[in-house]
Amino acid sequence: MFRERWHFYPKTFADVDKVLALDAEFEKLAAAKGWAPGTFWSRKAGEMPAEIIGEWDYPDLAAFQKEFAEYACPEMERIFGKLDELEKTRPICTELLETVPLG
Repeated sequence: MFRERWHFYPKTFADVDKVLALDAEFEKLAAAKGWAPGTFWSRKAGEMPAEIIGEWDYPDLAAFQKEFAEYACPEMERIFGKLDELEKTRPICTELLETVPLG
C-alpha cells in the first residue's frame, strides 16, 4: 500500500478555513472523478499549529501514478492556484510512503 501525505501551512490563522474549504472542493472533485478519498488532520500543538495534513491511500504505485497524472485538469489548476495564494511554503511539502513488510 502507498500513502501520499501533503502538509499545508496556511500563511495566517485566518487562511486555515480557506485552505480547508479548498480541501473540501478537492474532495468533491475526487469523488466525481473516482479518485482516492482523503483524510485531513489538523495539528493542535507543537511548533506549527497552523498545519493541515491530507492523506490518501492507494493499493499500489500504479494507482497513485494514474491518479496523479489526472491532476492535470482545469479544476485542479484552479484549486492549486488558490492554494498558492494561501500557502506559506511553495511547493507544498509532500511525502509518498510505502508499507514495509516485517519479518
